[in-house]
Amino acid sequence: MTESTITAASFQVGDRVTIHTSQSGPQSIAVVERYTHDKRCMVLSDGSEWKADGRRQWAFRGSFYKGPVVRPCLPEDEEHVGKRRAIGALRKFADGLSLESPLSGDALRRILDVIAHETAQAQSSTANKVDTGR
Repeated sequence: MTESTITAASFQVGDRVTIHTSQSGPQSIAVVERYTHDKRCMVLSDGSEWKADGRRQWAFRGSFYKGPVVRPCLPEDEEHVGKRRAIGALRKFADGLSLESPLSGDALRRILDVIAHETAQAQSSTANKVDTGR
């Protein structure tokens, strides 16, 4: 479904949708909860309100809108949003670390071991794809 084929009829109550930003792609996932204003305003589970076609937020007053849009949820959107949130949580965790942190040295080493293991697996997986031509 392309941007031009998405209309107000593309979204039904109960549908999972993705809020996309033009810079970073899928930002969050929500569910269409209800319609208001004679089905012109779509209300999502995160509390945000959008025009029924998802092209701009409800009551946005401007002649040119270059903000987020709502699109039907795709499987790859969930992966992107999950990865984005995990990275944010890791950054917040790491930013709060100091020598006064309540975590023990052993706990921090276990975390580093898991990171090293996952990084090695990802690099191995990437190398295998290149070697086999996939």
